[in-house]
Amino acid sequence: MRRIWPICAIILIICSGCELIPLATLGTVLDIAGTAASTGTEVYQAGKLDTAFMADRDKCRAAVLLAANDLKLRVVRDRDQCKGKWDFQLQDDFESKIEVTLQRRTEEMCRCRVDVGLFGSRPTAELIMHRIETHLPAPSTMPVHPAS
Repeated sequence: MRRIWPICAIILIICSGCELIPLATLGTVLDIAGTAASTGTEVYQAGKLDTAFMADRDKCRAAVLLAANDLKLRVVRDRDQCKGKWDFQLQDDFESKIEVTLQRRTEEMCRCRVDVGLFGSRPTAELIMHRIETHLPAPSTMPVHPAS
């Protein structure tokens, strides 16, 4: 493995500024790309934890803010993006940045991503996601439209 780093550095220097080497190839060579780890309804890959909630975007937004408050994370950014997206940046006491993105998929479904960075802590991402989920109403087990 020690011999690969100088080779990678030389390749990066030679190809800097061009698109000869795809990022996926560099990730494989540097051994930072891996398979996604799935635990139930959540998928963790490259510092990002993804899931979907059965709740509208406003309820999810409120849940993110409550989760940040529970964990004493500072809300640095809380902004509405276009096309049904909401974007948050949270910081801990060590000023580590945590990105939370909500995306409306339907009237009652919202996709949520917690991004702790490529080398960030998976347990931190899972804790934040679980605190968000704690503040959401339990999904209804009754059918939305009664069977006829």
